[in-house]
Amino acid sequence: MPNQALPRGHTANIGANVIAGNLHIIGVATPYTISINGAAATAHVAAVGVPDTYAINNQTVSVTNTTAVPGPDNLTLSW
Repeated sequence: MPNQALPRGHTANIGANVIAGNLHIIGVATPYTISINGAAATAHVAAVGVPDTYAINNQTVSVTNTTAVPGPDNLTLSW
């Protein structure tokens, strides 16, 4: 299961056919937006110790860490 840190203020664009199952977003009360298959981005907050899980199943996904910079990485994508 790959893990990718998503630094504050950055966006991860993951193409189709990369995530065959679920995307887990792990943070520490971290705000982010997510867009699946080009839909409008929706805002969420990743709670401490509770991963947000999305069924991606080979769709494109874009996740933006909307936490203010500077600071340490506080969001991880896992699939």
